[in-house]
Amino acid sequence: MSNNTTHKKIFLSFLLSFVVSFYVNAESNTSKDISWEQLNSKEQQLLKKFEGRWNTIPKDRKERLREGAKRWQGMTADERDAAKNRLQRWKGMTPEQRQRIRTRYERFRALPEDEKQQIRQQRRWFKNLPPERRKKLRNKWKNMSAEQRTEFRQRMNERRQDWKEMTEQQRNEIKQKRTEIKRNWKSMSPTERRTARENLRQRRDAFRAKRRERLR
Repeated sequence: MSNNTTHKKIFLSFLLSFVVSFYVNAESNTSKDISWEQLNSKEQQLLKKFEGRWNTIPKDRKERLREGAKRWQGMTADERDAAKNRLQRWKGMTPEQRQRIRTRYERFRALPEDEKQQIRQQRRWFKNLPPERRKKLRNKWKNMSAEQRTEFRQRMNERRQDWKEMTEQQRNEIKQKRTEIKRNWKSMSPTERRTARENLRQRRDAFRAKRRERLR
């Protein structure tokens, strides 16, 4: 494989990592402009394709490209293989599918920082699941009807709204409870796991009930 082909895949993997919804760290439009000379030698090598038009690239995209180069350098071989696999999925998408992903990304960028952080935490949770569990969840999503997916997204939006309206104390209590559950999860019996999930669900339902009461 030629160097040009390899670089092209690397550059496109950067792009992919920034357009997939809760796979990115969104950057502020107030970020400082980055000159080509400010990039280190490894960054310049990875981003060489953009050197001739670097000054015409918007500053927020420059920052994302630089962050992508840094991330690539810090990836393990397995992580780079995963990035290439994401690239292949991206290349196999229709223009409509790509546009939906870009739209989700823009929505992500517009979220408040605390909601972005919550989404990033959910992604980390998913990545830390055993491979067979991740596969099961992906298959479950694929087998959902359009109506079921819409209902699922609505539930997720409701949870994000709940989180947004909680006080700092309420959030900390839930975080502590989640940490405790994660720490003890492997040693729990199936019954104890169901009870733990139900306790978190009850906390959320209680918060919603109080909110509805306030709105009356």
